[in-house]
Amino acid sequence: MDYEYNGNLLEDERINQVANEIVKKYPNIKFKKAKEAAMLEGRISSPKTINDELNRLYNIMLVNSNKKDIVSLVYKDYLKLLNNNSKEINKQFIEITNEIDNYLNSYEEFPIISDYQ
Repeated sequence: MDYEYNGNLLEDERINQVANEIVKKYPNIKFKKAKEAAMLEGRISSPKTINDELNRLYNIMLVNSNKKDIVSLVYKDYLKLLNNNSKEINKQFIEITNEIDNYLNSYEEFPIISDYQ
């Protein structure tokens, strides 16, 4: 997925840019849901980090939490990032994986990441 610099854009422009990046990667996500996920993300004013990528993927899953097929698809990419970048990751992105697994197995509701900070 693209993570273009957007620190110079107005908020609406930034949200639309991020939503377009999301839909480009996941065409089965409706633009409206992509915009909701984009609204949860801050500006990218410096080179993106692994935490920026994980945060975007988490936000996509959160706003689509009523569609397990989409969450499952995005979660696969989330796990790939975790497995390939374990040294630089904020602890909360690792700790929430068990709860996302439980959600996908219908044991719990989708977890809120702020509970893990």
